[in-house]
Amino acid sequence: MGNHHWLMNSEVLTILRKLRKRLNAEFGIVLRFSDYDFEQQLARARDRTVDGETRRMIAALETRKGESFRTGEEQPPRLYRGQPILEEDDSKRDIYERLYGDELAEHDPSRRPTPTKIYRGSRSR
Repeated sequence: MGNHHWLMNSEVLTILRKLRKRLNAEFGIVLRFSDYDFEQQLARARDRTVDGETRRMIAALETRKGESFRTGEEQPPRLYRGQPILEEDDSKRDIYERLYGDELAEHDPSRRPTPTKIYRGSRSR
């Protein structure tokens, strides 16, 4: 059983009460907050529903939780010391482009101005 502290909010509980009625009417799902697969049921319902309002409600719950609901069939995110690992993307293969984005020019050594060397005792005229 995961961390369900995000449920301890009156707005979340109001959304869940409305969502329980919708899911029971559409799929016959009896959604109980104490079930161990509570979030998995919400993820499956999100993927199967055709009702826009139901999708909006589930998206609002995911926003309040801080992450998407998982069905349990997805690969868990790869973490290194608690931080997600950057996945390789075809459009931006260079790691520096992924890290710095538009600020890459500021970090590119070929675009930096060359410093002028000043020796002790010499004056520029």
